Amino acid sequence: MTNEPSEKGCEHLSMPQSIPRGLLRHIIPRLLRAKEMTGTDIMQRLRDLSDGDWNPSPGTIYPLLSSLEDDGIIEAASMEGRSKTYRLTESGMNQMISFIKHQRGSVGEKTRLGPRLWEQLLDPDERIHFHMHGMTHSMESFESVLTSLDKRQQQRLLKFLEEIATRMHSIIDKLLTGVT
Repeated sequence: MTNEPSEKGCEHLSMPQSIPRGLLRHIIPRLLRAKEMTGTDIMQRLRDLSDGDWNPSPGTIYPLLSSLEDDGIIEAASMEGRSKTYRLTESGMNQMISFIKHQRGSVGEKTRLGPRLWEQLLDPDERIHFHMHGMTHSMESFESVLTSLDKRQQQRLLKFLEEIATRMHSIIDKLLTGVT
């Protein structure tokens, strides 16, 4: 007999939602800022952006699209049969810009809350793996955005990375000397 739980016995322990509640309401207008999209297009784009890790359901997307439309943030650009193509309204664009200006500092902290709480439940080895994955993702993100940064943004990123490099060298030195 094994102490390992069966997959069937853990069905009720599915992973918690990884997208913070309410964040999708701000993601959809940002997607529609670039181009008009159908609900199916939005679901596919979110799947693509998450490398297939998040597959939002129609039951999540379509009621939200309806709510955003009722609030005047988005509107129907065209309709073919039952398929509606949405676009961001001018009012929606202004609200999005205002939200970003007022929430710039707190958005990062709010989106880190779920992972930060989850991390506390992990064993040390699991925590290391969790953070190595996060650092790899961050490095990939920095690399992908480099060419779109202006000089001021490049300098700010450079300063940040230099500070991180100093901290990383300190950790590396401790690991090399065996001092913890």
